Amino acid sequence: MKRALLMTALVLTLAACKPDTTVNTETGTVVRQGNGELTLRSEGVPNATIKSNGDLAIDGKAVALNAQQRALTAAYYQQLDGITQAGIAIGKQGADLAGKAVGEAVRGVLAGDPDAIGSKVEAEAKKLEAQAKQICTHLSGLRAAQDALAAQLPEFKPYANIDQNDVDDCGKDEG
Repeated sequence: MKRALLMTALVLTLAACKPDTTVNTETGTVVRQGNGELTLRSEGVPNATIKSNGDLAIDGKAVALNAQQRALTAAYYQQLDGITQAGIAIGKQGADLAGKAVGEAVRGVLAGDPDAIGSKVEAEAKKLEAQAKQICTHLSGLRAAQDALAAQLPEFKPYANIDQNDVDDCGKDEG
């Protein structure tokens, strides 16, 4: 258990260093890159990109958008950016937890009570886990933005890969 907590903290710490976000589904992937651009991958179609200003390109070619469609692509970008920002915050908290865990382990060993680390670190880890589950709220918003965009822009439909099962499964413990 202690090792799992430390590994989780380490993974979250590393995630905070590289502010990219990836949402994988059975039929596609959305990747937010640190360069301010989303890359959407879907089976059978070329990659699409969305920039923070709402620009959409498919296979490197700009897609003409009306004002409403541009607002929807920008909203989609912002929803994924919300997931990224939440992940960065959780990563920073994970780094803090890792530091506390190491400190508690050293104190426990020096005091001759190495088991004391468990309860202190587990309490902090539970708080972190609860915050990590908030990402699922953002995923629901991303799906809503995706669906609104797909309804208004037929070219986007092949990239609308987040379904209700993805939202429902988010945060579920798979053992």
